[in-house]
Amino acid sequence: MPTSTESIVSTQTKIRPAVQLAAVDGNAENHPDWLVELHTKGWTVVRGAIPRDRALAYADKGYEWLESWNLGFDRKDPSTRRAANLPWHIRGGLYNRYGIGHEQFVWDLKSEPGLVEKWEQIWSTRELLVSFDGVNLSLPEKERSKTDPVFAPWAHVDQSPFNNKFDTVQGILNLLPNGPEDGGLMVFEGSSAYYTELWQYFDHKKGEKGWSNWAFQNVDEEMCQWLEGKGCKWTKVCAEPGDLLLWDSRTIHYGAAPSSVNDRFAAYVCYKPAAAVSEEARKVRLQAFEAKQNTTHDPADFRVKERLPPADHPSYEAAIKRPLQSPVLSKRARELIGLDRY
Repeated sequence: MPTSTESIVSTQTKIRPAVQLAAVDGNAENHPDWLVELHTKGWTVVRGAIPRDRALAYADKGYEWLESWNLGFDRKDPSTRRAANLPWHIRGGLYNRYGIGHEQFVWDLKSEPGLVEKWEQIWSTRELLVSFDGVNLSLPEKERSKTDPVFAPWAHVDQSPFNNKFDTVQGILNLLPNGPEDGGLMVFEGSSAYYTELWQYFDHKKGEKGWSNWAFQNVDEEMCQWLEGKGCKWTKVCAEPGDLLLWDSRTIHYGAAPSSVNDRFAAYVCYKPAAAVSEEARKVRLQAFEAKQNTTHDPADFRVKERLPPADHPSYEAAIKRPLQSPVLSKRARELIGLDRY
């Protein structure tokens, strides 16, 4: 198996899903309160999607994963809580390389019945496929000034401006107590309602290459101020271990780094109906699984992530030598990957 996969780093499925995804309506009689809230507000929190003790156990596995690199990090030694002792990451603790999305504890987490059940409710089907997403294992550094760039907002959407329909629900399974200063999801409540108008109003900002065709687009401060004038407001989403955070991909958001002394651990999860995933995308997904690579959020329209960190990072040599994961998969996990067809 190759250690580097430069040839498919930029892979994106070229065929859009051929089916109309299920819409989420606001009829409270047909849906639980959290699902109605997801539709009306653009985001919601499902409390206790999995038991608290199981969420904390997954957090413990996250610490074990960081320590397994033998780069000097020891959760019991505060002096080792430095970026130099950790594998390469971005945004203060976002890990989307090394194939971390295929570690045993991540596949166990993605197959949790209480978690998967919520997505079955969202899409009204059990026939789902899941993204090969990464995790967030943010460890605050005491010497980090509040003016550090890591604390700067990075407002964005994970949906192309050319796709203004309800299309994807993103999710975060929270693993540690997460308060106002502990980092975590920031959502721009109400912004999904202005998705079409936003790109039309700021058409002059799209640049020579136009808006992104990919499922990602940055949103600048002027755009955010315009939306604030429409009544949108930034909200820090607080959660307990086992809570599931959900949001419409048209909702502007970003992940804030912790400004407290508390760690922030969470797993990114996104499920879609198998019927919404093209045969082309299925093949690329299986290739990524075999190579133990991560993907971007959308299980149907995605990019495959490079497995190795930058060559100049201390974890590069360790990553080359690190064996590919061989997780033991449940029947449900095999279905969610696409190894077993529905």
